[in-house]
Amino acid sequence: MGRRKIKMEKVQDTNTKQVTFSKRRLGLFKKASELATLCNAEVGIVVFSPGNKPYSFGKPNFDLIAERFKNEFEEEEEADSCETSGYSRGKRARQEKKICKRLNSIIEEAEAEKKHGEDLHKWLESAQQDRFNKPIEELTLEELKEFEAKIQETRCGIQSNINHMQASSSLMFLSKDN
Repeated sequence: MGRRKIKMEKVQDTNTKQVTFSKRRLGLFKKASELATLCNAEVGIVVFSPGNKPYSFGKPNFDLIAERFKNEFEEEEEADSCETSGYSRGKRARQEKKICKRLNSIIEEAEAEKKHGEDLHKWLESAQQDRFNKPIEELTLEELKEFEAKIQETRCGIQSNINHMQASSSLMFLSKDN
């Protein structure tokens, strides 16, 4: 049949409507893919057929783009509800605020861990002075076992703190990438 100009008006026939929808949907998705490839853009499209069946296209992935859009929209609503001076904050300002909030949280956690470490150090010194004031060679087997248990308990606490700090720094690193 070839290409010819089609009048822009609603198609009445249901079969023709379905065929037109399918062809144009594919064309739309192709153009969206080209846009994403040429401009390195993230593209997400949702189209409902005349029969109310949803079709989606996303590059790199529709679910990721939809989630990102949802998060951006929610952040805008939060920023708008917190606005007092009447101007809208930019995306960068919201991201900086989010990163600063997370950084402050990590700093507070680090300070708490530092204080906890100092308390443990004081406790160990006092415990060593109270019970283990003599050289290790002079300790009884029971005292050595108790001393070993205390050291193991301290080691586990330190390892837990290390794991927590690594997880926090990983979250901070990931938030910087976003």
